[in-house]
Amino acid sequence: MTGQTTTDVYSTPQMKAQRWQALAEDRCALSGISVYTQIFIGMALYLYGHVSTPGYLSILLTIPFAFLLLFLARRTAQNADGQNGVIAYAAGKRGTKFVLFLFLLLHLMNAQLIFVSLFAMLLDDMPEHSLWKMALLIAPVLAWANSGRQEDALVRLSRFLKWIIFLLLLSAFLGAAPHGRAAHFFPVLGYGWKSIVHGALWMCGAVSGCAWPLLMPQNQQTLSPMLAGKRKTVIPTLLSIIAGCATMAVSVWLMPFYAMARAETLGWRLMLVANMTPSIPAWSTETVGILLLFFLSLSHSASQASALAARMAGKRAAAGWVTLLLLLALVPCAVMQDAAMQEALMHLAFWRGPVTLLLLLGLYGSSAIRKKKQHKEKEQTP
Repeated sequence: MTGQTTTDVYSTPQMKAQRWQALAEDRCALSGISVYTQIFIGMALYLYGHVSTPGYLSILLTIPFAFLLLFLARRTAQNADGQNGVIAYAAGKRGTKFVLFLFLLLHLMNAQLIFVSLFAMLLDDMPEHSLWKMALLIAPVLAWANSGRQEDALVRLSRFLKWIIFLLLLSAFLGAAPHGRAAHFFPVLGYGWKSIVHGALWMCGAVSGCAWPLLMPQNQQTLSPMLAGKRKTVIPTLLSIIAGCATMAVSVWLMPFYAMARAETLGWRLMLVANMTPSIPAWSTETVGILLLFFLSLSHSASQASALAARMAGKRAAAGWVTLLLLLALVPCAVMQDAAMQEALMHLAFWRGPVTLLLLLGLYGSSAIRKKKQHKEKEQTP
């Protein structure tokens, strides 16, 4: 007989642990991409018109808020029982569905903003095509792509797609760099600190999704690697905010204070870098990069919303038709492209930050109380 040697490095438990570790890191990275997408949309929807050139300061000021959300989410997850899920443990039987419903609305709000921005850009680039036809084509395709094991599929896709998006946008920004001026950064405070702080408060809603990887419905196997190190959630969030600041800085480099706040369509503002340069390659790379970014983030928000709907119904996974219905519900608002509708969305989007903060404060407080009760019961048990 020949002997067989085994090592801990190549053991089955070790390999499984590495897979769960990789899944946790990829989920956090995908969440970071989603946060950057919301920052990118927030720049065009709010910052350009209300804060103008010092908008990058507003984005930087969201870092303390994002770290507060991450702290509350981490402490809540540490208190929770991984077998029942973080939200189910903290909210209890009576409050779980209500909390899940609120998070579902937050994900749908993010998805609606992406959908509206996507078609605003398509309207500017392809005005001869019907938005209704494109919407009714995109929604079923995304729903089909998110059917089955949607979370794993998205994670695998985002592993390499994030680098393609990064290179495309970087190429567009570098191509536009020769057409800007450092003088555009002045006046440094723009309309003043008041507008910068207001912009930061609005952008807090854009970064509010950073805590979701710690809260999403999951089991102990996926939650433990997430709690193993703070870097998994902190670094993707920090990188997304820094990337948002860099994107805003590029916009300021290209456009002066008085021009940034002028009335333009949402689609034009989303493509500001390409519109401020005559470079056709820059226009092409930015268009493709933004489309990939929107499709990936829209799939993420839609898949999370449908997963929450399934949990509310007592099921483990969502059917493809649920995702399709959720996406179809977003179509009318997306294709209207009305200024009043965009203004209403801008005001509603602000409340993502306060609602998320209140939810996390409530979940953290509830989980801490439940954990203390469990400790007392254990101590009293002979």
